[in-house]
Amino acid sequence: MKAIPIAILLFITSLTAQAQEEVQNTKAINQHPATLVTFDYLRNAMGQDWRKAGALMEPASLETLKERYIVRIKASATLDDEIALVRRLDCSNLSEVQQLDTQEFYVRYHEGIQKRFNIDQEKLKKILDSLGVKVLSLAEETVNSKEYCHILVRTRHSNGDKQISALDLVSLLKVDGKWKVTTTAQEPVVKGLKESSE
Repeated sequence: MKAIPIAILLFITSLTAQAQEEVQNTKAINQHPATLVTFDYLRNAMGQDWRKAGALMEPASLETLKERYIVRIKASATLDDEIALVRRLDCSNLSEVQQLDTQEFYVRYHEGIQKRFNIDQEKLKKILDSLGVKVLSLAEETVNSKEYCHILVRTRHSNGDKQISALDLVSLLKVDGKWKVTTTAQEPVVKGLKESSE
């Protein structure tokens, strides 16, 4: 009869050990350098501080964003459409857009979007004050000698009228020993069968 209580005790001890391990893992994940960058990036992006957010981005992602926007301008159906896209960046013509460095482009790009929604500062303060970020998982991988970290987070905030919860996957790339947010890591990679087998 004593075997049953002992078995139960061992089971409870096992669960307790697992719970402690999960807490330690959660603490380790929250202190991971890539997680800290993710927290800063999300807070700056939610707070619309695009200059600070842009500083946490990897250069290649910023360059890709700029190149795609220029392609979009060139593909405009009408001259009015082209002018609207150029002026959204506070530029006079395509040449001025092309001359912007990638950090400045990123700032102007998001400020242009921001003006369209026109969020007042009081509401923005409520969003930042109520912002919570919970890390759900972290995965690291090395692809073509590049180190990546993918972090799944649940964000919650209030704008004063509504409570908003969202699931976000943030990918980061290690650049010169520092983790930087990358927008290209989640894009599909297509290779020919012959190429992938080599």
